[in-house]
Amino acid sequence: MKNHSCAFFVDRAISFESLFIQKEEYKLIDEFRRKVPLTTYEDYRDYIDRMIQHGEKHLLTTNSIIYYGTSSGTTSKVKYLPLTSTMTKIYIMLARLGTSAIWRSLSTSYPCPEQRWFHLYIGKKSKKFPRSKDGIPMGPVTQISSAVSYIPGMNIVLSTFNTLSVNLIENIEDFETSALVQLIFALAVPDLFSYTILFAPTFIHSMKIIEEHFQEICQCISSCNVDQSSVIRNNLHDRKVRQTLNESLNELTMEYGGFVYRQQRAEHIRNECLKKDHCGLLHRLWPTLVFVSTAIGSSFVMYKNQIESYCGKKLPLINVVIYCASEGFFGSLASIYTDEYILSPISVFFEFIKEEDIHETQPKTLLISEITPGHRYELVITTEAGLNRYRMGDVINCTRFLSRSDDLIPLPLEFEVIPRIPLISVAYRIGSLLDVFGEKTTEEHVLHALTETVHQWKNQRLSVDLCDFTTYPRLDVFPPRYVIFLELSDEHSIGDEQLEMLKKNVNKDVEKQLCQANDGYQRTRNVNKLASLNCIFVHNGTFSTFRNKKLITDQLTPLQIKPHRLLKNEEHIEFFYQNQMKTSSA
Repeated sequence: MKNHSCAFFVDRAISFESLFIQKEEYKLIDEFRRKVPLTTYEDYRDYIDRMIQHGEKHLLTTNSIIYYGTSSGTTSKVKYLPLTSTMTKIYIMLARLGTSAIWRSLSTSYPCPEQRWFHLYIGKKSKKFPRSKDGIPMGPVTQISSAVSYIPGMNIVLSTFNTLSVNLIENIEDFETSALVQLIFALAVPDLFSYTILFAPTFIHSMKIIEEHFQEICQCISSCNVDQSSVIRNNLHDRKVRQTLNESLNELTMEYGGFVYRQQRAEHIRNECLKKDHCGLLHRLWPTLVFVSTAIGSSFVMYKNQIESYCGKKLPLINVVIYCASEGFFGSLASIYTDEYILSPISVFFEFIKEEDIHETQPKTLLISEITPGHRYELVITTEAGLNRYRMGDVINCTRFLSRSDDLIPLPLEFEVIPRIPLISVAYRIGSLLDVFGEKTTEEHVLHALTETVHQWKNQRLSVDLCDFTTYPRLDVFPPRYVIFLELSDEHSIGDEQLEMLKKNVNKDVEKQLCQANDGYQRTRNVNKLASLNCIFVHNGTFSTFRNKKLITDQLTPLQIKPHRLLKNEEHIEFFYQNQMKTSSA
């Protein structure tokens, strides 16, 4: 409560009597929850605008702000969220905890000193960041280490363990080019121990880059010359940077034998990438890989099977080690086998709204000691940076309590009383709801309906898989209806006749499954408040283009972009209509 003297509280005439009474922490918590209403970003927008545009201090926090993180804009327009140095230290702590969870669970995951990791990194030079009136940089949270030296020597450490120095990566502003360069350097090394990309769609995109550009990648490695790549030649025009990349690539490959090694490594990559129908490409490219990591919970669960096909049977796929957002850092990995997290009460002050009360403006909240397994809650946070009782929009599952279960992090052998620590997983984002008449159709409902429909098609011997989907409520027709855009994993494997059959049946099949998944949708359909939904197939690559071309801005990087399950922008909706499939050969 050290922010109690800031303008946010003064403007609302909120003061706390318990603040000045020693050993009255619980009374202070009760008083805080009683006097401070639940908030959303709109309660802070004016204050943050004043902080950014005029450099005003002590509006939300007495702590020094070091960065304004931009939100992904998945469920609303982009927000600017203040971050403090203490919050970045918490991030480092949670990252260490999550990584330790992997190391303790997989004994082989302790890397040898000479082994490197691959962690796709998108950065830019510090001078390239827009800044507030008082000089504080602003940008995606994923780029904070480029803008702020919050831990001395951090970039040196990252450069030592990665295959390419951070300073070189920051010279490459184009995402596709940067990703390709980093993959060239990663592939030049035979003994990576981990392969990590924050979000699953970008993870899959990195594999597509390898599959589509492996011939040029091999030429770059064998010759130590990145000019062999047309993508790099066309997008990285600074010759000095390209020359430095060549020198770094030569230095890297000399560690493994120089010229002869480069030829052998390029040949190995080429041979493995030519095995089109073989699973486990990651393991075949890097036999020493111990694990791969990306977000596989909530919105990302539908990508899990595709990523596992790249892993093969020998390589574990582990959820990303930190539960975080632009607002802060909340928890660390609880198990290498599930998508569960342990919340960190020292990171933020947590409260929870029961799922059935989410629609209320000021519902009652529960404390972390009061939530129970088997129930869902909207997350409410209070942060050091001045967000007070802030409604995150994340709905979480309380899955179970921490125990000595085999699939959790190994606990000390000595008997210790384990406190009542709940484990959580992320269920969905509130802004991803389709809710025309109070039917409250969630992303999870739609995903379940689509998954069951695809399973039904497979039982009918139709070899199809779902690649991605998005939705919007079409309100310019009567009755209104849901529109769902679908991309199949490989449209070219479907003949015109099969495609026409899918197009003929998809609306009926998905409609049936969605009615079974959501009683609220079933009721609105029964009284014809909503018309039957309309599913539209789009061409292969549509979602990748949407993410990498339509959504990337100065405030967002591909590493930060989450799946957009609910379209709100007319331009975005039109983009999907323009990419709808006529026939498989069209």
